[in-house]
Amino acid sequence: MIRIAKLTVLLIFVSTGCAVNLQYEYLKNEIPDMIRLPTEQSLPEFTDVVDNKTIVAGREAVLSCHVNHLGSYKVAWVRVDTQTILTIHNSIITRNQRVSLSHREHKEWKLHISNVQEVDRGWYMCQVNTDPMRSKRGYIEVQVPPTIMDGRSSNDLVVREKEKVNLTCEARGYPEPQILWRREDGKAILASGQAKEKATSVSSTSLVFDSVGRGHIGSYLCIASNGVPPSISKRVDLRVQFPPMMTVPSQLEGAHIGGNVTLRCKSEAFPASINYWVKGDRGETVTSGPHIRAETHVNNHVTQMKLDIIDVGEDDITSYRCVAKNSLGETDGKIRLYALEDKSEAKRSKPTKKPTLATYSFELSTRSHRRRRTSPPSFRMYEPHTPRHIGFGGPDRDFGVTSGGRQESSGFFSIRGSQTSTLGHYMGLQAGLVLALGSSRVT
Repeated sequence: MIRIAKLTVLLIFVSTGCAVNLQYEYLKNEIPDMIRLPTEQSLPEFTDVVDNKTIVAGREAVLSCHVNHLGSYKVAWVRVDTQTILTIHNSIITRNQRVSLSHREHKEWKLHISNVQEVDRGWYMCQVNTDPMRSKRGYIEVQVPPTIMDGRSSNDLVVREKEKVNLTCEARGYPEPQILWRREDGKAILASGQAKEKATSVSSTSLVFDSVGRGHIGSYLCIASNGVPPSISKRVDLRVQFPPMMTVPSQLEGAHIGGNVTLRCKSEAFPASINYWVKGDRGETVTSGPHIRAETHVNNHVTQMKLDIIDVGEDDITSYRCVAKNSLGETDGKIRLYALEDKSEAKRSKPTKKPTLATYSFELSTRSHRRRRTSPPSFRMYEPHTPRHIGFGGPDRDFGVTSGGRQESSGFFSIRGSQTSTLGHYMGLQAGLVLALGSSRVT
């Protein structure tokens, strides 16, 4: 009897419960929307979008999610591409130690990712566990400064002259870096296949020289940049091997005995050359001393040679050779030193010349007027010849011009003559002028 009673009570409870559930479902469907509106309004809602973020690698990224009327619902952060749950409400689900969570009054939920890496780039979702689920998404863009990949880029090179050379440089980063080549000294880059023959920079991952020469020697900078600081560069030294080449500014130098003189040469070579001076035809090597000082100044592959000769003597007046040698060859340049004549000795050695006699003849004519006895004479000059009339006017050898019966002296020479008669209209006077011309010593 007792078992039958318990079974009867259980059946009544179950049947009552089913009736209640069925009645609830019926009433739920029959309740007008206007009556259910307060319940709908109490559901969580997003008050703002989740902003996209652009972060440089190594910094912290923060995504914010704003929710009102959260109530008993929970907020979760999910990585969209991998469907990985990062956080649920106050709990950190992921094992990534760089992920953390913060919130303000359950209205603002922030996802923190410290030391952002490239793997963190992607979409992130803030969702609320309503039915159906409500969510907002935001994107994290990770920028990476450029880095040069040494394993795929050229290092310092030493090549022979006229060989083909290809300098390469590769870099990685986000966005993709651009490569720019420059010479460290700022000179033009003589690369093959360039639109500008004398460009100071070349934008390319490769720098090609079909036939290298002395003009290509130098240090080249591969600069990688993508707008994310800092830019980075790599230095590549290019060295071209070639035999020595000598340049002599002046092959003939003069010096006074007892004076000083400097001889100069310039050599170019790589590998570095051995440089020295040789004197005379016997090839005597010149060494520095109190009388002679030899100096060299090296800058990269260029060597400046200088030979100072102090108190030049007779035995120093000879030829000199500047010599340059390296493993690829040898060259030299020749300079001849000659003695300059002293000025005082030149004056004493010049012979003197005897004075020569040159004769000039002048004809002076004047028109005679009784009322104008001071009319100016007129002269005509002839080619030098032997004078027909020569007169000397006294011990001082002055010449005089006689006009109107009196003698007029010029102070340096004078010409003698006679007055014409009163019946004549012209007076003719011939005179000779003797000039002694002496040549002085030539200085």
